Amino acid sequence: MSNLMRVPCAYQGGKQRIAAQIVDRLLEASPGPDSKFYDLCCGSAAISIELINRGIDLSRIIMLDLSSWGAFWSSIGSGSFNMNAFDRILSGLPNDKREFKAHISALSTLPVDDNEIEMYPVLQASSFGGKQIWYNGERWVNACFRDYWEPTATSVRRSPANPMQPSPTELRRRINILVSGMKGVTCYKMDIMEILNTSIPDNSVVYVDPPYQSTTGYSFGFDIMLFVKRFRKVSQAPLFISEGIPLNDDALQLKFGGAKGGISGVRRRKHQEWLSRF
Repeated sequence: MSNLMRVPCAYQGGKQRIAAQIVDRLLEASPGPDSKFYDLCCGSAAISIELINRGIDLSRIIMLDLSSWGAFWSSIGSGSFNMNAFDRILSGLPNDKREFKAHISALSTLPVDDNEIEMYPVLQASSFGGKQIWYNGERWVNACFRDYWEPTATSVRRSPANPMQPSPTELRRRINILVSGMKGVTCYKMDIMEILNTSIPDNSVVYVDPPYQSTTGYSFGFDIMLFVKRFRKVSQAPLFISEGIPLNDDALQLKFGGAKGGISGVRRRKHQEWLSRF
């Protein structure tokens, strides 16, 4: 099995299916061999992982996210992710997949204590529709989990849908690879506007993956066009933003391959994704 790094788990809005297309554009825009790449609102880190898989040195990547993803990647980068604690959580999962939802739901109501970072990927991998789960300082919020699903006689999908995506074994394998492969990367758990208080060299390339406009289910949101305006006051670096709609005339529609998706097979059209350059 390949040791190539992959995103830890399914995540609504994750860019793993189009990361290669986005990174192609970021690399084309790179002014020089030492350019830094900023991956802001990094989420499951599809873009940073693709950059590193392409050979970009960890020291040239700066990640940022205000959610538990920010805490997760910060711990991975600093080498403080606790694999023993993570393994204890995985070892407590039931053998019967039909019992997963009740078990994960119960886990999400327990005091977080010191295991937010290790608990988060297990909860997120179990999230219904890959919707973002977040920790509000007291409890897990937006915690709605998958049932084990088996096809009926009329189902378009013919294979079962597992309650965790990926499976616990695959989740551990991916994170184990990330623990070594991403150690040394810089990630800040902070609001994206705060990055504007730091120096962003003009020879950098900056990518932002904000929460989709006019959607719910994300813990944090911000005015992306206000960010663009303020960004231009502190840096002239190439700025790329991905969204479900084009944000300017210099926007490229990215291509999704494969089927339209969905267990029922009735989704009418594929999601659109545009990469706008400022």
